[in-house]
Amino acid sequence: MFTQSSQHIGARRQLRWLTAALLMVWATASFGVVYWARELSFVWGDWTFSFWMTAQGSVLVFLVITVVYASVANRLDAPSNQQDFDLDLESDAQP
Repeated sequence: MFTQSSQHIGARRQLRWLTAALLMVWATASFGVVYWARELSFVWGDWTFSFWMTAQGSVLVFLVITVVYASVANRLDAPSNQQDFDLDLESDAQP
């Protein structure tokens, strides 16, 4: 039977909170800009902010979300991966 350590449960909980937070950022970048497009009409560079977010900013936000999630998930999963690697080495060493 597989039992989960408290460290693994804590990492999963942190990953769920991170997922929820990043989904809120995604929803704001996707739907918030469209919903409040008229209020976001200040100039950003040469264009209005709403146009910039629609054309380029949302894609950059999505890329940042992906990079943040991947790096944090790898950091949280690193102890588990090392433990699995150590177990594989032990099983290969025995005849």
